[in-house]
Amino acid sequence: MKSILTVLFALSLASFPTLNADTPAKVGTKKTAEPKFVYFEGSFTKFHPGKREEALNIIYSRFWTVDQVVGRKPVAFDFATGNWDHVVFFRLHGGLADKELNKTKMQAKWYRQFEKQEGGPDKAKELMDYHESLVMKSGDGLFKVPAADVDFSDQYYNNGGKPTYYRVNFSKYKSGKKEQAIDFIMDNFRPVRLAIGGSVIPMFSVAGGWDHIVFFPMPGGFGDFESDSQSDAWEEEFAKRQGGRDKAAEATKFYTALVKERITEIAKARWRNSASTKPSFDKKFSKPKSIIDELSAWRW
Repeated sequence: MKSILTVLFALSLASFPTLNADTPAKVGTKKTAEPKFVYFEGSFTKFHPGKREEALNIIYSRFWTVDQVVGRKPVAFDFATGNWDHVVFFRLHGGLADKELNKTKMQAKWYRQFEKQEGGPDKAKELMDYHESLVMKSGDGLFKVPAADVDFSDQYYNNGGKPTYYRVNFSKYKSGKKEQAIDFIMDNFRPVRLAIGGSVIPMFSVAGGWDHIVFFPMPGGFGDFESDSQSDAWEEEFAKRQGGRDKAAEATKFYTALVKERITEIAKARWRNSASTKPSFDKKFSKPKSIIDELSAWRW
């Protein structure tokens, strides 16, 4: 079943014109120490029309129960917009070196427990094959995440609780600009987010169709898509760290010049202690009106 046992590929942010900007050495803060990363595999899945809810119900009622027994912590998101219905990440606890070995061991352990839960190999295969028949397409990829930002997986498994809604930014950088963009994010945007207490889930692509995917929680549901209640605090802290609003605008232009594409979607996750409210799917969304607004919408 590809939506549970395979991997994910990264998505991206909106088109920007090429801007004249200073070199990275002249923009932003002093480079920080090299961060430690942990690695994740994940999977994007699109279900056949009319089969989404049934497929997700099987995942959360029959597959998650196995994950909890064997100690695997899938980090899953159900998308309300966009081309994918379900995205799930699995941490590679052994790192890249032992990726295939550890994945094979966990999959074998997972399937043994699944067979036990379902009452034997035949019944387990029947359910797995049926769920696979609900899948229209899937994609995969490999990601790295700053080690200090991965405690989110320990907050998972909230089957009966309200979902938390997320603004999801997917980014593709211009040719040859990926590493420069990631360094800029780590040195300039991430410290701002940490300073204001922002809680996001950042993933940088190691292998996949896009370069960067980041999840921003929206505690107020879909209404937060436009209100972006933390943007003022983000702008203020970013300007302070850059040495003023003019320099902050210069840094913003430098970063946007690295970006080739951007896509913003909405997803939900079953996080514990969520205060989210049920959104209206009829709500219309407006796009940010300026580069500063755009950067605030990213809120790194």
